[in-house]
Amino acid sequence: MIHPIPVKDWLMIGYSGFNLLPFVDKGVLELQIGEGLWVASVGGDSRVTLISPGGSELTAIIGSEPKLLRVFNEDSPRGTWILRTDEGELHILLRDLGNESPRIEYGFSGEDLMAKIVNGSEAVFLNPPDSKMTLIIAGTRNDIRLNYSIPDGEYAADIMYPRKFIYQGLLDGASYRFESESIVGRILIKIKGGNASLTLPELHSVGAGGLLPLRIGRAFMRLRLNETESIYIPIYILDRRFEGFMGRSVSRSMVVPLRDLSDLFISVLLTADGEVRVIELKPPISIMRFYDPSHGALNNLTINVGGMLSTTLGDTSYILLKRIESLPRKSLHPVQGVVDIFVNGFKVGVIAVSLRAGEVEKIPIKLHKLSITLVDQGGEVLKDGKLWINEIPMKVVDGRCSYLLPSGTYRLRAEAPGLRGSIMIQLSSDTSVRLRLHRVYDVNELLRLITFAEAVITAALIILYTLLRLHLRSRWFIA
Repeated sequence: MIHPIPVKDWLMIGYSGFNLLPFVDKGVLELQIGEGLWVASVGGDSRVTLISPGGSELTAIIGSEPKLLRVFNEDSPRGTWILRTDEGELHILLRDLGNESPRIEYGFSGEDLMAKIVNGSEAVFLNPPDSKMTLIIAGTRNDIRLNYSIPDGEYAADIMYPRKFIYQGLLDGASYRFESESIVGRILIKIKGGNASLTLPELHSVGAGGLLPLRIGRAFMRLRLNETESIYIPIYILDRRFEGFMGRSVSRSMVVPLRDLSDLFISVLLTADGEVRVIELKPPISIMRFYDPSHGALNNLTINVGGMLSTTLGDTSYILLKRIESLPRKSLHPVQGVVDIFVNGFKVGVIAVSLRAGEVEKIPIKLHKLSITLVDQGGEVLKDGKLWINEIPMKVVDGRCSYLLPSGTYRLRAEAPGLRGSIMIQLSSDTSVRLRLHRVYDVNELLRLITFAEAVITAALIILYTLLRLHLRSRWFIA
């Protein structure tokens, strides 16, 4: 198949001899070790030169019959190759994913630990929770169990990659863009009693009706149930060395609830020193559980560990010792850390600890229970008051609250409609406080009071003046 047929003599290229694309100037084509570059010339012979990253050249005359110009093997230099013709240059990016060292990246998301394998496409998590991806072996018959309700029978399926294939550049001086599904080939799947039997193409080869070569990594099987309905089955492709793990559940990422970490081991399937291995890992997380000997479990606890990522659930803090680690893992040594501890937003103290992956350390801290009741001038409990402790807003329910706090001096300030109050306390033991709020007058009320006072004073002056005049007049008559 040719995409599209050029209007004049033109060089065609591709991953196979039966599905070719037009050569485009300034285009990019990616190949991996083990794959070949096919070429053919439509309408007449073409002269091509293949230039390696080191500058060595291979020149050939290409006719109308598809020709395998080069197979890129282990000895081929990695990097950017150039295919040069009279029409321009096409860049060929040669990669060797098998030589990339895998690593795991960790992070927190809400109440979960996120783990993701990057690089090293031959490494996967084995039997991760909630994974629907199945391990499939290239170039051999796979007998696997499908977690789908599919009637017995034979079905056609397309092997394809998640991302679309895009190829673009300049064709005869004009912009050219070809976009299609990333199909490797079509296969036949036999299903009986929920079990499936199928055979994939050889690694780095293009299957029947396909455009791209089969590669290690994520893919889909698009199984055609009928003319209008299909299902997409996520798969992960590895080579024959992993045949003993055929059909197992795998993934390149996983989510683990933090509360399950203390008893968790992560299984990773990979190659190390040329051998297939399964390694069991404890995530590089140290767990610290805080408690108050007098009051038990804690809430609203936060910590800060310099230079390390941490998160806290209830009374338990999780400290990520390494955000990225290479596989296979080397021994993890204890990490010395300085931990700032805060409860209810107030700093409790600073401790120096030796942090070890997978270990749970219990840390006692001394706190005092401060119980606060908001009341009005008559001693009645206020149901809708607001409270600040050292200017930090605190939650109050029906006029009452209690918090565990470290020893220290605290200013309690509260407000309710038309009322205010504050007090300073020294907290050194469990303490109960009734914070009395007093009436607060606003500007309008003050103006009304001032006006009323002025009126009263004026009336009093008038009365005094009148009485004084009467008194003076009576004395005059007597005289």
